[in-house]
Amino acid sequence: MKNKISLLVLFFLILLTAPNVSAAETAAEYVKALSRTEVIMFDAEGNEAGMEQVAPGAVYKVIESEESGYYINLNNQKALISKANAQPVSEWDYYKDNKVFKATTDAAVLRKENGKMVKRARLMSGQVFKRTGEEGDYHIIQFSSFTGYVLKSETEPVLNDSLPNGVVKGSKFTNRIISLNVANFYYSNNGKLQSMARIEKKVEVQALEAYRDYYVVEIAGRRAYVKKSDVNRYTGDFVNPRKTYTYEQMIRDLKDIRLWYADITEIQIIGKSVDGRNLYALKIGKGKNEILINGSHHAREHMTTNVLMEMMDAYAYSYLRNKTLDGFDVRKILNETSIWFVPMVNPDGVTLVQKGHKSAKNPSYVLKLNGNKTDFSAWKANIRGVDLNRQYPADWANICCDPGKPGPQNYKGNRPLSEPEAKALADFTLAHDFKTALAYHSSGEILYWHFHQGYSALQRDKALAKKISAKTGYSLVPPMRNPSGGGYTDWFIQNEKRPGFTPEISPYVGNRPVPVNRFDSIWKKNYSIGIMMANEAKNIN
Repeated sequence: MKNKISLLVLFFLILLTAPNVSAAETAAEYVKALSRTEVIMFDAEGNEAGMEQVAPGAVYKVIESEESGYYINLNNQKALISKANAQPVSEWDYYKDNKVFKATTDAAVLRKENGKMVKRARLMSGQVFKRTGEEGDYHIIQFSSFTGYVLKSETEPVLNDSLPNGVVKGSKFTNRIISLNVANFYYSNNGKLQSMARIEKKVEVQALEAYRDYYVVEIAGRRAYVKKSDVNRYTGDFVNPRKTYTYEQMIRDLKDIRLWYADITEIQIIGKSVDGRNLYALKIGKGKNEILINGSHHAREHMTTNVLMEMMDAYAYSYLRNKTLDGFDVRKILNETSIWFVPMVNPDGVTLVQKGHKSAKNPSYVLKLNGNKTDFSAWKANIRGVDLNRQYPADWANICCDPGKPGPQNYKGNRPLSEPEAKALADFTLAHDFKTALAYHSSGEILYWHFHQGYSALQRDKALAKKISAKTGYSLVPPMRNPSGGGYTDWFIQNEKRPGFTPEISPYVGNRPVPVNRFDSIWKKNYSIGIMMANEAKNIN
C-alpha cells in the first residue's frame, strides 16, 4: 500500500510538469468546492494526517473517487473531500489560466452581431490555437479581423504555449478579403497542406501577406494560407462608370457594394419590370432621415445609372475611410440621413437600347413599335412602349403631346401607374418618408424643381434648387402656370409636399444616349449632389 501511494503521488507530480501535453490526456475529472469546508489529508503512506480547509470555488484534480467523496490532489498531497461539498467541473475550471487550447471537434467560431451569436467559421478538430480571454462558457479568440467566441466544451487545454507554424513568410499585402464561398485556411504539415480552420461564405478577414497562390492571414495566434481563388479582395473602387453600363454589371456592382459595406448598406428588390427583371434599391447610411435618388426612367438615358452607381461607390468609400467629400463630412451626414438609390428604373428599356430587340421577351413586338428598325438608340419607353416618366398621377389627364399609342417615346399609357416599373417606384416612395427626391435624366443641363407648390414651399424648394445649380451650373427651369405633369418629381412634389428635383445632366445630344466620354465632366458637376441633399434633409419638414 505504501509503495502504491508513493507511486501515485510521483505520477501526479510528473503530470503537473510534463511539457507539450494536452490536459485531457492528463486528467479524467475535476471538482470544485461548493463552500468553505474541511478535507481529510493523507500522508505519503496513506495514513490520515489531519484536516485542512479549502475555499469555496477552489478547483482540484481528482485522483480517484468513492461513494462518499473525491480523493483530490491538494498541494501535491492526497486529500478527501465529501461529495456533499463538491461538484464535478470541466478541466477549464482547473486550467483556467491556460492560453492555448486544442479543438476536440470541428468547433464553431461565433461572432456577436446585433446582440446575437452567429456562426461565421470553424476550427478544425485536433488543431491548436491561442485565446485572448474568456467570457462565460466561451473562449475569446482573434479570428483575423473579428472577435470570435468558441465554446470551451468543444476544446481542451494544452499545457504549453507553443503553436504550430507551417506557413512561409510572403510579401507584405495588407488588405481586406472576403470569402466567395466556404473557404479553408491551411498550414503545411510535413510538406502537405492541412486545413486548420474554415470560414462561411461572405465573411471578411484581413490579409497580411501574399505567397504564390495564397494570402496569409492570422487565425487565433497562428498564421494560415487561404487560396486567392476562394476570396475577393477589397479595391475601394467597384464601379467603372466610364463604359456602357449594363443591367448585369449594375447587379454585380450593387452586390459588391453591399458585400463590402454591409454595416451601412441595405439592398431591396422593390418590384419587377415587364420582362421580369428585378428592380433594385440600395440604401447607404444609418440615419433615420431618408432621401431618394433614382435614374434611368428613360431607356436611352442610362448615363444617369453610371452617375448614381459612382455616387454609391464614392459615398460608401468616404464613409469607411472617414473622408470628406467636397467639404462634406460623409460619415456624420450618413449617420443622420440615409440615401436610397434606385439606379435603373427601366432595365428592360436600357437593355433594349444597348443590346437590341433580341434582348426582349417579345422581340417582334418591340420591332413593330420601332417601325421594324433594329436601331433602338433613340428609345425612351419601357419594353411595351410606355414612357415611364409620364406614368405618375400628377395632372396625368392633361399631359401634352401624347401620341395615343405605344411607341419609342412619350406615350403615357392608358392609366397612371399601369406599368410595373412606375408602380414599384411609387409604392416604394409611399412606404418611406423621404425628405426629398431626385430623378436623374440626361439631356439639357437644366434643373426642374417646381410643380404647383404653394408660395412657402416654392421659396423653400427654390433655395435648394439654387444650391444644386451652384454645384452643377445647371439652369433653373422657370416656374410655369401649367407645367406638363406625369413625371416622378411632379408627383413627389404634389403628393409628398416635399422638394423634388430633376437634373438633366448633359448638354443636349439629340435622341440618343449620352456618349461615355462625357462622364468625367458630368461627374465633376454632380459628385457631391447626393451627399449635399442628404445634409439638407435634416432641415426639411
